Amino acid sequence: MNSEIIETKINRTKQRIQLRDKRHLGFAEYGPRDGYPIVYCPGSQSSRLEMHYDLSFTITHQLRIIAVDRPGHGMSDFNPKGSILEFARDIKELMGFLKIDRFSVAAMSAGAPFAFGIVYKIPEKINQMAIVSGFAPLTKHNKKALSRKIKLMLGVSKSFPKFFALLLRFQAKQIAKNPEKVLQSFLKMMNDSDKKILENPAVIKVLQNMFTEAYRNGSKGVAYEISKILVKDWGFDYSKTQVPISFWQGEKDNNVPYEWAEFMANQIERSSLKTYPNHGHLLIFDHAEEIFSSLKDPVSLN
Repeated sequence: MNSEIIETKINRTKQRIQLRDKRHLGFAEYGPRDGYPIVYCPGSQSSRLEMHYDLSFTITHQLRIIAVDRPGHGMSDFNPKGSILEFARDIKELMGFLKIDRFSVAAMSAGAPFAFGIVYKIPEKINQMAIVSGFAPLTKHNKKALSRKIKLMLGVSKSFPKFFALLLRFQAKQIAKNPEKVLQSFLKMMNDSDKKILENPAVIKVLQNMFTEAYRNGSKGVAYEISKILVKDWGFDYSKTQVPISFWQGEKDNNVPYEWAEFMANQIERSSLKTYPNHGHLLIFDHAEEIFSSLKDPVSLN
């Protein structure tokens, strides 16, 4: 393999490899290097810096979480041929470079389609998967459960991609200039339980860093992912997976409706659904230890 670590090995949140097609793929590692490997797919407009502020649970449960920048986000180069399955190929190459044979997968929000893509592409390497506040296929049926703001945003991205790209280009400039102000506009869509979580300055810092890093090289990657991937057909049948999948969903999620988790769980034979009546989109900050530790399969470590 021609891949090589480009960035310093000292800072584990700033690593990247060069893929066979010469693109760079950025990633961060959290927890002990000899811990149980979990590939983490961040949400939309996010990056490898999307991770809990308190990582003590990775030590307690011996977890090695590998968060990856998708193409055009953070330290990963843009892929003009990008798709869900193309990203799965990137992950396969990354795991080969890291010499990781089997692992689990976790995803937050719009990272869900990409997690499903990994499981679809290389099921023989996956032990299990967790989807938190997960994005579902944008079918006519599923659109009905969306809030008006999210439905409008996705509709504009699909029907007017060039206009949407201009909006994100403006947003990228605003984030570079005043990330705190832009973050506040995102927070207005959150429900009361999410706002309570956001009272923690450490959570705000995580969100600010992950959003800012997502737009590190502009908005092209973010715009492409939303308007060319997330609102389109995924390109494979996610419901046929035989890998055990757990869904974790807040019933008061204003960003991703809990009906989506129910819909996907009902489509997949080997799945479970855990709902939280009083939680919203950011339930991962309250339940990170429970979610990530559930992915550790003792059998795979023998």
